Amino acid sequence: MATESAKRLKSRRGGKLRFLLLFQIILGLLVSVTGLWYLVTTDAHILVLKPIMKMPSRFYSTKHANHSTNNLTDTGRKPVSGPGTCGVNTTNKTADSGITSAAFSCYRLVTPQEQITKGSLLHFIIEAHDESQQPMPSGGDFLLATMSTTNPYKASTAGRIVDHNNGTYSVYFYAAWSGNVEINVTLVNPSKAVRFLRDTMWNIGPKVFWSATFQNMTTALFSNRTFDTNCWVEHWKDVTSFDCKYPAPNALGDYVFVCHQAVDGLCRPLDIIEMDAKKSNKFTDEAAGENTRYFERKYFNQRLLKGPQLIAISDNNTTTNIANSVDHTQASKLSHGYWMNKKWTSFVYTNHWTDASDIQNCLRNKHMLLLGDSTTRQWAENLSELLDLVNGIYREEIRELFFENEFPQINFTYTFRFHPHAITAKRAPYRLYRYFVDILDSIPSYECANTIVVLSPWAHFAQWTRDSYTQRLVKLKEAVDRLKKRCPATPIIVKGSHIREHYTETSKWGWSDYVLQQINALMKEIFNGKGIWFLDVWDMNLSYLSTKFIHMPNAVVQEELKLALAYVCKR
Repeated sequence: MATESAKRLKSRRGGKLRFLLLFQIILGLLVSVTGLWYLVTTDAHILVLKPIMKMPSRFYSTKHANHSTNNLTDTGRKPVSGPGTCGVNTTNKTADSGITSAAFSCYRLVTPQEQITKGSLLHFIIEAHDESQQPMPSGGDFLLATMSTTNPYKASTAGRIVDHNNGTYSVYFYAAWSGNVEINVTLVNPSKAVRFLRDTMWNIGPKVFWSATFQNMTTALFSNRTFDTNCWVEHWKDVTSFDCKYPAPNALGDYVFVCHQAVDGLCRPLDIIEMDAKKSNKFTDEAAGENTRYFERKYFNQRLLKGPQLIAISDNNTTTNIANSVDHTQASKLSHGYWMNKKWTSFVYTNHWTDASDIQNCLRNKHMLLLGDSTTRQWAENLSELLDLVNGIYREEIRELFFENEFPQINFTYTFRFHPHAITAKRAPYRLYRYFVDILDSIPSYECANTIVVLSPWAHFAQWTRDSYTQRLVKLKEAVDRLKKRCPATPIIVKGSHIREHYTETSKWGWSDYVLQQINALMKEIFNGKGIWFLDVWDMNLSYLSTKFIHMPNAVVQEELKLALAYVCKR
């Protein structure tokens, strides 16, 4: 009896073990199939392939310059300028998303091998493909490219990209140094995202809102009391009789800063103002709607891995001279300069002011107005270090918005002021904001010879509509023209925009790098005239070897300042 019970117990245990074993096998198969499906249908396969791409076989020297980049072996295929040399799907798939994919797009080097030397211009071709591996029939993708090295020195430069409007792009790099360099080509936004940003998102407004309190109503600067009203920028034709209007036609053109009336139905002067980030993001996301699919991870800011990520540049034992090594007909294919061990060499303006005593002599008896945003404030904060002066007489009210520093040793003062309608959660008195047109118009003639003006209105305007921002720039340019007529010798510098970080989903379409680049182009176009110097810092910031932030490291800021001083001091 006991023996039979033991047999039954052993049989039941065996059955449980077999069941558990079968369950583990089935579970393992499910996990494997799910993992395989994830790799195939997402960009995760790139992470798997990336270590392979970093193997020595991806190293490209001048010997392999003419090889197709989607095949790391020597195929002997000569490069051509048209599409269809890499990643092509020849199976005629009809399931075409029509969205450019970084995973299936590629690039290749077409410069002849004997020309890949220090001082030469390297030429790459990018071929855009969609997720079904079909070549894209047209251009419009927002691409960025850099070339860099970190051994034995740190050097980097940006690539100049030319859109051929047929799904292919040229990228040009100036080889300012020799050795092994890394090529990075990034699809920031596919063409469908670009069209949405350009034709729709940039024209929808308002998308940014502020909360404010009125004067003569109980309030305190840093109190937690609820704000009295919401404010925004609106075209005057769309303003209703129920809105409180704070017009500034000399600064905003056809647009008006408006707020809802107070609870008693009255309009009063504004007291405290602060950006309403929650409402602004809500309206920005609603404006994007279903187009947010164009900004999914697999489409946004993705590096192209099909291509020569390493190139060997030979040393021809000559000093790098951009004027001698590149024909004038190729000048449009150059970036604005290159980095070498945290020092920027500009192809546009070659003089750099680095000696503190020279800078002091240049700025003696001067007053520098720094009118812009927080990136302009970085200039003010770094200027003291370049001057190498201490014990300045410092004054501020709210540092983020207004401060100045006076150096009696050389009778030099710089003043920083933030533009009105800052997109910041910092509560501030509305009276602190002054339109830049009013500041420029208030410069008296007797101070012309001693005044230096720096303008940089960009970082907070990517959420404005194209038209409202353009009108603001045009009005500022008119004020600059009035100043130049009154003070023809006053140096005026307009500092451009640069790439930035995008930590939130809203930032991808709300204040995209594409729009920031278009803002850069708008400023350059509008502030075009004698006596105005547009300082384009896009390439400098893009190619610097660090993570990209709205507030770049001081090494970048100081190199920007040195270029500005070169213009001011050598005019």
